[in-house]
Amino acid sequence: MQIKRKALYNLLRMNWLQDSTVEVEPWQVEDYRSLSEEELFDRLESLDLKLDRQTFVAYAADYDTPEELADDLVSEEEDPRHQDRVFLCIFELWRRFVYDKPCFSIFCDELDRQINLYDRDELKNRESIHDVLARLEAVLDENVDEGGDPQEVFDLISAGCANDVEGFLYDFIAEQIDHENFGFAAELIDGFYEYVQDSLRFDFLRTRLVAEIDPTEANLLLRSLVTAVEQDKDLDLKMEMLSFLAGGGQCELFVVLGQQVIPLLKKEEDFQDLLAICIHFYRCLDHDQEEQRIQKIIDKRADYNPSDSINAQDSDIISLSKLMECSGRPSSNV
Repeated sequence: MQIKRKALYNLLRMNWLQDSTVEVEPWQVEDYRSLSEEELFDRLESLDLKLDRQTFVAYAADYDTPEELADDLVSEEEDPRHQDRVFLCIFELWRRFVYDKPCFSIFCDELDRQINLYDRDELKNRESIHDVLARLEAVLDENVDEGGDPQEVFDLISAGCANDVEGFLYDFIAEQIDHENFGFAAELIDGFYEYVQDSLRFDFLRTRLVAEIDPTEANLLLRSLVTAVEQDKDLDLKMEMLSFLAGGGQCELFVVLGQQVIPLLKKEEDFQDLLAICIHFYRCLDHDQEEQRIQKIIDKRADYNPSDSINAQDSDIISLSKLMECSGRPSSNV
């Protein structure tokens, strides 16, 4: 999936905000929303395009997107950097003044903005992120109602965004569950489920919700989900599921999933995360002996570099695997 033009600059700005040592030119990472109307038109004039608001709106009337307008205003023979400098100004002017022609790139830019503000905890109010998600669902539904394939439509939106939209949705819904906003979380899962690629992650979110009202039904869903992810290589999802199981005392499922996780471990950090989940599991079961054995491994590896690669034949990994295997046997006291 090829990321779209404005999204590329949003991504560059995001990376620069996280690491100001990234080599960029100021115009590439500038916040064009902060520029005045006069400044934007002055920039265009410096790029050999003399426009004002009236002439800009008149030009825009003949185009469906800011990309089309920018491409026609600049010769293809111009330097690509010159073309992009014009485009970024045209895009911002279109966002401000062309109200009657909604397009994917303008919406995606706003979606990116809201996600970025949310991630940086800079939202003035939470309603704005709720509003943009409602608009996202409406845009998706409208395009599917017109005959579009759900996942193809979602891919089109994703390509227009610098952020991982599906990843954001998952994290945002998980946070709603953490904060006990169960009704809102359920609405979001139902609204976006048919559009996402990784339905297993959203099945897990739904299972977490069911667990709040019907633990017996949730246990059945968890059993089916553990079977469904058996061949899946998503370590993060399996670790989240394992952490969820750790507090529920479901020994059999915990061990089955834990044995799936071990072959996926790549870094020391992954292994230590698994150890932390396992010690919590045995602590919840009041199994002091197993808890102490894991604590010894944790203490032993306290100074290991989290980014170091690990070997599947590491004696500590083998010890943990055997401990979990014993825990899962019917004869075990665990």
